[in-house]
Amino acid sequence: MNLVVDGIIYQLQPYGGISRLFNEILPRMCEIDESINITLLTHERSKQALPKHSEITQRALSLMENYFHLGGSCKPIGLLGRRITFRLCTGFGKGKIWHSTYYTLPGKWKGMQVVTVHDMVHERFVDLFPERKHDQFREKKRRCIMEADAIICVSEATRRDVQHFYGINSDYIRVIHHGYSNAFRQLEQWDDSLETLINQPFLLYVGTREHYKNFTRLIQTYSIFSHRNEVALVVVGKPWTPDEEHYLGKLGIQDSVHLLTDVDDRKLCRLYNKATALVYPSLYEGFGIPLLEAMACGCPVVASRIPSTIEVAGECPIYFEPNNKESLLTALDMVLFEGRDSTRVQVGFSQVKCYSWDKTARQTLDVYHELYRKMNINDVA
Repeated sequence: MNLVVDGIIYQLQPYGGISRLFNEILPRMCEIDESINITLLTHERSKQALPKHSEITQRALSLMENYFHLGGSCKPIGLLGRRITFRLCTGFGKGKIWHSTYYTLPGKWKGMQVVTVHDMVHERFVDLFPERKHDQFREKKRRCIMEADAIICVSEATRRDVQHFYGINSDYIRVIHHGYSNAFRQLEQWDDSLETLINQPFLLYVGTREHYKNFTRLIQTYSIFSHRNEVALVVVGKPWTPDEEHYLGKLGIQDSVHLLTDVDDRKLCRLYNKATALVYPSLYEGFGIPLLEAMACGCPVVASRIPSTIEVAGECPIYFEPNNKESLLTALDMVLFEGRDSTRVQVGFSQVKCYSWDKTARQTLDVYHELYRKMNINDVA
Protein backbone atom coordinates (compact mmCIF):
# COMPACT_ATOMS: atom_id res chain seq x y z
CA MET A 1 0.00 0.00 0.00
CA ASN A 2 1.53 3.28 -1.18
CA LEU A 3 0.80 6.43 0.82
CA VAL A 4 1.95 9.93 -0.18
CA VAL A 5 1.94 12.38 2.73
CA ASP A 6 2.42 16.09 2.08
CA GLY A 7 4.43 17.25 5.11
CA ILE A 8 3.55 20.92 4.66
CA ILE A 9 2.82 21.28 8.40
CA TYR A 10 6.52 20.80 9.20
CA GLN A 11 7.24 23.92 7.18
CA LEU A 12 4.50 25.92 8.90
CA GLN A 13 5.00 25.28 12.64
CA PRO A 14 7.85 24.39 15.01
CA TYR A 15 5.51 22.39 17.23
CA GLY A 16 1.81 21.71 17.69
CA GLY A 17 -0.92 19.12 17.82
CA ILE A 18 -1.07 18.55 14.05
CA SER A 19 2.61 17.72 13.64
CA ARG A 20 2.45 15.65 16.84
CA LEU A 21 -0.34 13.59 15.26
CA PHE A 22 1.68 12.68 12.17
CA ASN A 23 4.93 12.24 14.09
CA GLU A 24 3.20 9.67 16.25
CA ILE A 25 1.10 7.72 13.74
CA LEU A 26 3.31 7.48 10.62
CA PRO A 27 6.07 5.32 12.18
CA ARG A 28 3.47 3.33 14.14
CA MET A 29 1.55 2.48 10.97
CA CYS A 30 4.76 1.17 9.42
CA GLU A 31 5.32 -1.06 12.45
CA ILE A 32 1.73 -2.32 12.44
CA ASP A 33 1.42 -2.96 8.69
CA GLU A 34 4.47 -4.20 6.77
CA SER A 35 2.71 -3.61 3.46
CA ILE A 36 2.64 0.18 3.81
CA ASN A 37 5.20 2.38 2.11
CA ILE A 38 5.13 6.10 2.86
CA THR A 39 6.55 8.93 0.76
CA LEU A 40 6.82 12.05 2.92
CA LEU A 41 7.06 15.22 0.84
CA THR A 42 8.86 18.22 2.35
CA HIS A 43 9.07 21.71 0.92
CA GLU A 44 11.20 24.47 2.37
CA ARG A 45 13.38 23.95 5.41
CA SER A 46 11.45 22.07 8.09
CA LYS A 47 10.97 23.80 11.45
CA GLN A 48 11.07 20.53 13.39
CA ALA A 49 12.28 16.96 13.19
CA LEU A 50 10.48 14.71 10.73
CA PRO A 51 9.08 11.26 11.57
CA LYS A 52 11.52 8.48 10.72
CA HIS A 53 11.15 4.82 9.79
CA SER A 54 12.76 2.54 7.22
CA GLU A 55 9.47 2.54 5.27
CA ILE A 56 9.21 6.35 5.26
CA THR A 57 11.01 7.88 2.27
CA GLN A 58 11.53 11.62 2.51
CA ARG A 59 11.47 13.61 -0.71
CA ALA A 60 12.68 17.21 -0.39
CA LEU A 61 10.83 19.04 -3.15
CA SER A 62 12.63 22.32 -2.42
CA LEU A 63 16.02 20.83 -3.29
CA MET A 64 14.78 19.54 -6.65
CA GLU A 65 12.84 22.74 -7.36
CA ASN A 66 16.08 24.76 -7.19
CA TYR A 67 16.87 23.41 -10.65
CA PHE A 68 13.72 25.07 -11.97
CA HIS A 69 13.83 28.33 -9.96
CA LEU A 70 13.23 31.01 -12.56
CA GLY A 71 11.74 34.46 -12.14
CA GLY A 72 10.68 37.44 -14.23
CA SER A 73 9.47 36.60 -17.71
CA CYS A 74 10.61 33.01 -17.17
CA LYS A 75 8.33 32.50 -14.17
CA PRO A 76 5.82 30.32 -16.10
CA ILE A 77 8.69 27.98 -16.94
CA GLY A 78 9.61 27.90 -13.27
CA LEU A 79 6.04 26.97 -12.31
CA LEU A 80 6.04 24.24 -14.93
CA GLY A 81 9.29 22.98 -13.45
CA ARG A 82 7.74 22.80 -10.01
CA ARG A 83 4.86 20.73 -11.36
CA ILE A 84 7.34 18.42 -13.10
CA THR A 85 9.28 18.05 -9.85
CA PHE A 86 6.10 17.18 -7.97
CA ARG A 87 5.12 14.57 -10.56
CA LEU A 88 8.59 13.00 -10.48
CA CYS A 89 8.12 12.45 -6.74
CA THR A 90 4.48 11.37 -6.73
CA GLY A 91 3.42 10.28 -10.19
CA PHE A 92 -0.26 10.81 -10.97
CA GLY A 93 -1.40 8.75 -8.02
CA LYS A 94 -2.62 5.56 -9.66
CA GLY A 95 -2.80 2.94 -6.91
CA LYS A 96 -1.74 5.50 -4.27
CA ILE A 97 -3.40 7.39 -1.41
CA TRP A 98 -2.78 11.09 -0.85
CA HIS A 99 -2.97 12.46 2.72
CA SER A 100 -1.94 16.03 3.38
CA THR A 101 -0.88 17.13 6.84
CA TYR A 102 -2.59 20.49 6.30
CA TYR A 103 -5.13 20.97 3.50
CA THR A 104 -3.14 20.69 0.27
CA LEU A 105 -4.31 19.02 -2.94
CA PRO A 106 -2.26 16.92 -5.37
CA GLY A 107 -3.81 18.35 -8.53
CA LYS A 108 -4.59 15.71 -11.16
CA TRP A 109 -4.65 12.53 -9.10
CA LYS A 110 -5.80 9.08 -10.17
CA GLY A 111 -5.61 7.60 -6.69
CA MET A 112 -7.59 8.26 -3.52
CA GLN A 113 -7.46 11.33 -1.25
CA VAL A 114 -7.77 11.59 2.54
CA VAL A 115 -8.11 14.80 4.52
CA THR A 116 -7.88 15.18 8.30
CA VAL A 117 -10.00 18.04 9.64
CA HIS A 118 -8.27 19.24 12.79
CA ASP A 119 -10.83 21.88 13.70
CA MET A 120 -13.27 24.35 12.17
CA VAL A 121 -12.09 27.44 13.99
CA HIS A 122 -11.68 29.55 10.83
CA GLU A 123 -15.26 28.78 9.84
CA ARG A 124 -16.77 29.28 13.31
CA PHE A 125 -14.89 32.51 14.09
CA VAL A 126 -14.82 34.35 10.78
CA ASP A 127 -14.65 37.68 12.66
CA LEU A 128 -11.32 36.61 14.19
CA PHE A 129 -9.94 35.63 10.76
CA PRO A 130 -11.31 38.33 8.44
CA GLU A 131 -8.40 38.91 6.05
CA ARG A 132 -8.22 37.89 2.41
CA LYS A 133 -5.61 35.23 3.22
CA HIS A 134 -8.11 33.69 5.66
CA ASP A 135 -10.78 33.61 2.97
CA GLN A 136 -8.29 31.89 0.69
CA PHE A 137 -7.49 29.36 3.39
CA ARG A 138 -11.17 28.62 4.00
CA GLU A 139 -11.69 28.04 0.28
CA LYS A 140 -8.64 25.78 0.00
CA LYS A 141 -9.80 23.79 3.02
CA ARG A 142 -13.32 23.51 1.60
CA ARG A 143 -11.94 22.13 -1.67
CA CYS A 144 -9.83 19.56 0.18
CA ILE A 145 -12.85 18.39 2.14
CA MET A 146 -15.19 18.29 -0.85
CA GLU A 147 -12.70 16.40 -3.05
CA ALA A 148 -11.67 13.86 -0.41
CA ASP A 149 -12.62 10.19 -0.69
CA ALA A 150 -12.44 9.92 3.10
CA ILE A 151 -12.59 12.61 5.78
CA ILE A 152 -11.03 12.03 9.19
CA CYS A 153 -12.33 14.26 11.98
CA VAL A 154 -10.44 14.38 15.27
CA SER A 155 -13.62 14.50 17.37
CA GLU A 156 -17.37 14.10 17.14
CA ALA A 157 -17.61 17.84 17.77
CA THR A 158 -15.48 18.50 14.67
CA ARG A 159 -17.54 16.01 12.66
CA ARG A 160 -20.72 17.88 13.54
CA ASP A 161 -19.12 21.16 12.50
CA VAL A 162 -17.99 19.72 9.15
CA GLN A 163 -21.49 18.47 8.43
CA HIS A 164 -22.97 21.77 9.56
CA PHE A 165 -20.81 23.87 7.25
CA TYR A 166 -20.53 21.55 4.25
CA GLY A 167 -23.42 19.09 4.46
CA ILE A 168 -21.07 16.16 3.90
CA ASN A 169 -22.56 12.67 3.74
CA SER A 170 -21.65 10.92 7.00
CA ASP A 171 -20.54 7.83 5.01
CA TYR A 172 -17.38 9.73 4.04
CA ILE A 173 -16.47 10.77 7.60
CA ARG A 174 -14.55 8.83 10.23
CA VAL A 175 -13.96 10.14 13.76
CA ILE A 176 -10.47 9.21 14.96
CA HIS A 177 -9.37 10.69 18.27
CA HIS A 178 -5.84 11.77 19.08
CA GLY A 179 -3.70 9.98 21.64
CA TYR A 180 -1.00 11.11 24.04
CA SER A 181 2.65 10.27 24.55
CA ASN A 182 3.74 7.67 27.09
CA ALA A 183 6.10 10.34 28.38
CA PHE A 184 3.15 11.77 30.31
CA ARG A 185 2.49 9.82 33.49
CA GLN A 186 2.24 10.30 37.23
CA LEU A 187 5.71 10.61 38.74
CA GLU A 188 6.52 9.26 42.17
CA GLN A 189 9.77 11.20 42.17
CA TRP A 190 11.97 13.12 39.76
CA ASP A 191 15.53 14.29 39.47
CA ASP A 192 15.77 17.48 41.52
CA SER A 193 19.11 18.23 39.90
CA LEU A 194 17.11 19.34 36.85
CA GLU A 195 16.48 23.04 36.48
CA THR A 196 13.97 24.26 39.07
CA LEU A 197 10.92 25.32 37.11
CA ILE A 198 8.87 27.08 39.78
CA ASN A 199 9.04 27.21 43.60
CA GLN A 200 5.44 27.91 44.57
CA PRO A 201 1.99 26.49 43.78
CA PHE A 202 0.97 27.36 40.24
CA LEU A 203 -1.75 27.12 37.65
CA LEU A 204 -0.57 25.88 34.25
CA TYR A 205 -1.48 27.05 30.75
CA VAL A 206 -0.10 25.12 27.75
CA GLY A 207 -0.26 26.09 24.08
CA THR A 208 -0.69 28.98 21.70
CA ARG A 209 -2.53 32.13 22.71
CA GLU A 210 -4.65 33.13 19.70
CA HIS A 211 -7.96 34.89 20.29
CA TYR A 212 -10.10 31.75 20.36
CA LYS A 213 -7.79 30.24 23.00
CA ASN A 214 -9.33 32.77 25.42
CA PHE A 215 -5.97 33.51 27.05
CA THR A 216 -6.82 37.18 27.55
CA ARG A 217 -9.89 36.19 29.57
CA LEU A 218 -7.68 33.93 31.68
CA ILE A 219 -5.16 36.61 32.61
CA GLN A 220 -7.90 39.19 33.20
CA THR A 221 -9.54 36.78 35.62
CA TYR A 222 -6.23 35.79 37.19
CA SER A 223 -5.49 39.47 37.90
CA ILE A 224 -8.51 39.59 40.26
CA PHE A 225 -8.08 36.05 41.65
CA SER A 226 -8.06 36.29 45.45
CA HIS A 227 -5.25 33.70 45.76
CA ARG A 228 -3.00 35.29 43.13
CA ASN A 229 -0.25 36.10 45.63
CA GLU A 230 -0.02 32.46 46.72
CA VAL A 231 -0.61 30.75 43.37
CA ALA A 232 1.40 31.73 40.29
CA LEU A 233 0.41 31.26 36.65
CA VAL A 234 2.91 29.35 34.48
CA VAL A 235 2.52 29.68 30.71
CA VAL A 236 4.18 27.21 28.34
CA GLY A 237 4.45 28.47 24.79
CA LYS A 238 6.07 30.94 22.44
CA PRO A 239 7.72 34.18 23.71
CA TRP A 240 5.56 37.12 24.73
CA THR A 241 4.69 39.68 22.12
CA PRO A 242 5.33 43.34 23.08
CA ASP A 243 1.55 43.83 23.37
CA GLU A 244 1.26 40.89 25.76
CA GLU A 245 4.08 42.18 27.95
CA HIS A 246 2.46 45.61 28.06
CA TYR A 247 -0.92 44.14 28.99
CA LEU A 248 0.52 41.99 31.77
CA GLY A 249 2.10 45.15 33.19
CA LYS A 250 -1.17 47.05 32.87
CA LEU A 251 -2.92 44.30 34.85
CA GLY A 252 -0.13 44.37 37.43
CA ILE A 253 0.59 40.63 37.15
CA GLN A 254 3.92 40.62 35.31
CA ASP A 255 5.70 39.24 38.40
CA SER A 256 3.12 36.47 38.97
CA VAL A 257 2.95 35.11 35.42
CA HIS A 258 5.96 33.03 34.37
CA LEU A 259 6.62 32.13 30.74
CA LEU A 260 8.53 28.96 29.82
CA THR A 261 9.59 28.41 26.20
CA ASP A 262 11.23 25.43 24.50
CA VAL A 263 9.75 23.00 27.04
CA ASP A 264 10.24 19.37 26.02
CA ASP A 265 7.95 16.51 27.04
CA ARG A 266 10.09 15.61 30.04
CA LYS A 267 9.83 19.08 31.56
CA LEU A 268 6.18 19.38 30.60
CA CYS A 269 5.46 16.10 32.39
CA ARG A 270 7.11 17.52 35.52
CA LEU A 271 5.01 20.65 35.23
CA TYR A 272 1.78 18.64 35.01
CA ASN A 273 2.90 16.63 38.03
CA LYS A 274 3.62 19.75 40.10
CA ALA A 275 0.80 22.04 38.93
CA THR A 276 -2.20 22.89 41.07
CA ALA A 277 -4.25 22.56 37.89
CA LEU A 278 -4.15 22.84 34.12
CA VAL A 279 -6.37 25.73 33.01
CA TYR A 280 -7.86 25.16 29.55
CA PRO A 281 -10.00 28.22 28.75
CA SER A 282 -10.57 27.87 24.99
CA LEU A 283 -13.67 29.13 23.26
CA TYR A 284 -13.27 26.31 20.76
CA GLU A 285 -11.01 23.29 20.13
CA GLY A 286 -10.98 20.48 17.63
CA PHE A 287 -9.65 18.06 20.23
CA GLY A 288 -7.29 19.05 23.07
CA ILE A 289 -4.15 16.94 23.60
CA PRO A 290 -3.10 18.86 26.78
CA LEU A 291 -6.24 17.50 28.44
CA LEU A 292 -5.00 13.93 27.96
CA GLU A 293 -1.48 14.81 29.08
CA ALA A 294 -2.75 16.45 32.25
CA MET A 295 -5.11 13.60 33.13
CA ALA A 296 -2.35 11.02 32.58
CA CYS A 297 -0.14 12.93 35.03
CA GLY A 298 -2.81 13.21 37.71
CA CYS A 299 -3.13 16.95 37.20
CA PRO A 300 -6.52 18.50 38.02
CA VAL A 301 -8.15 20.30 35.08
CA VAL A 302 -10.13 23.53 34.98
CA ALA A 303 -11.71 23.84 31.54
CA SER A 304 -14.24 25.88 29.60
CA ARG A 305 -17.48 24.07 28.91
CA ILE A 306 -17.16 23.44 25.17
CA PRO A 307 -18.27 20.35 23.18
CA SER A 308 -14.85 18.89 22.32
CA THR A 309 -13.55 19.13 25.90
CA ILE A 310 -16.68 17.47 27.28
CA GLU A 311 -16.22 14.73 24.66
CA VAL A 312 -12.53 14.18 25.42
CA ALA A 313 -12.34 14.71 29.18
CA GLY A 314 -15.83 13.75 30.32
CA GLU A 315 -16.47 14.48 34.01
CA CYS A 316 -12.81 14.95 34.90
CA PRO A 317 -12.54 18.78 34.65
CA ILE A 318 -14.07 21.47 36.80
CA TYR A 319 -15.98 23.33 34.10
CA PHE A 320 -16.66 27.03 33.74
CA GLU A 321 -18.51 29.14 31.21
CA PRO A 322 -15.85 30.46 28.81
CA ASN A 323 -17.08 34.07 28.68
CA ASN A 324 -17.80 34.43 32.39
CA LYS A 325 -15.06 35.63 34.76
CA GLU A 326 -17.10 34.80 37.86
CA SER A 327 -17.58 31.25 36.63
CA LEU A 328 -13.82 30.87 36.13
CA LEU A 329 -13.06 32.35 39.56
CA THR A 330 -15.45 29.86 41.16
CA ALA A 331 -13.75 26.99 39.29
CA LEU A 332 -10.30 28.15 40.43
CA ASP A 333 -11.45 28.35 44.04
CA MET A 334 -12.94 24.86 43.73
CA VAL A 335 -9.77 23.30 42.34
CA LEU A 336 -7.74 24.76 45.21
CA PHE A 337 -10.23 23.28 47.67
CA GLU A 338 -10.32 19.82 46.04
CA GLY A 339 -6.55 19.46 45.47
CA ARG A 340 -4.75 16.71 43.55
CA ASP A 341 -6.33 13.82 45.47
CA SER A 342 -9.87 14.49 44.32
CA THR A 343 -12.26 11.99 42.79
CA ARG A 344 -12.00 13.95 39.53
CA VAL A 345 -8.31 13.10 39.24
CA GLN A 346 -9.09 9.40 39.66
CA VAL A 347 -11.78 9.73 36.99
CA GLY A 348 -9.13 11.29 34.75
CA PHE A 349 -6.85 8.25 35.10
CA SER A 350 -9.69 6.04 33.88
CA GLN A 351 -10.78 8.44 31.13
CA VAL A 352 -7.34 8.77 29.58
CA LYS A 353 -7.04 5.00 29.09
CA CYS A 354 -9.52 5.35 26.21
CA TYR A 355 -6.87 7.14 24.14
CA SER A 356 -3.55 6.07 22.63
CA TRP A 357 -1.51 6.84 19.53
CA ASP A 358 -1.50 3.11 18.71
CA LYS A 359 -5.29 3.24 18.53
CA THR A 360 -5.15 6.37 16.37
CA ALA A 361 -2.66 4.69 14.00
CA ARG A 362 -4.72 1.50 13.69
CA GLN A 363 -7.94 3.38 12.98
CA THR A 364 -6.19 5.54 10.37
CA LEU A 365 -4.82 2.39 8.72
CA ASP A 366 -8.37 1.04 8.58
CA VAL A 367 -9.37 4.10 6.53
CA TYR A 368 -6.47 3.55 4.12
CA HIS A 369 -7.26 -0.15 3.69
CA GLU A 370 -10.90 0.63 2.97
CA LEU A 371 -9.87 3.06 0.23
CA TYR A 372 -7.29 0.63 -1.13
CA ARG A 373 -9.98 -2.05 -1.49
CA LYS A 374 -12.14 0.44 -3.39
CA MET A 375 -9.26 1.24 -5.74
CA ASN A 376 -8.68 -2.45 -6.46
CA ILE A 377 -12.39 -3.04 -7.11
CA ASN A 378 -12.45 -0.08 -9.51
CA ASP A 379 -9.35 -1.36 -11.32
CA VAL A 380 -10.95 -4.77 -11.80
CA ALA A 381 -14.18 -3.18 -12.99
